[in-house]
Amino acid sequence: MLAMSAPARAETGGIAGDWVTPAGATVRIGPCGETACGRIVDFVPPPGHSVESTRDLNNQDSSKRNRKILGLAVLYELRESGRDLKGRVYDPRRGFSADATVTPAGGDRLTIKGCVRVIFQMCEKETWRRAR
Repeated sequence: MLAMSAPARAETGGIAGDWVTPAGATVRIGPCGETACGRIVDFVPPPGHSVESTRDLNNQDSSKRNRKILGLAVLYELRESGRDLKGRVYDPRRGFSADATVTPAGGDRLTIKGCVRVIFQMCEKETWRRAR
């Protein structure tokens, strides 16, 4: 008889749940297979669009410009690294991805730091608050 093992569960570092970005979007963080991710579950759509109809028009990859923003993973491949989670972040406003560090900043705040290497390492940070 073959031994069966349970599949690996994604660790969310205690940050599972809904978070509001400075731009007013709500991102739900939870397991996505063997890693954790954060998916857009609500946002303020651009003029002339609805939450359901808004597409990823700014994506640098033209083959992805027709995908919906609603449900899009903007944090992905998150894995615990000490007290942080490290992975990738996607910014649909700019259409590119970056290395990400997600750091709990108190019970109701998260700091998201995204970094890309151009000629030198460029990083930006923003703080998300837990949705009520």
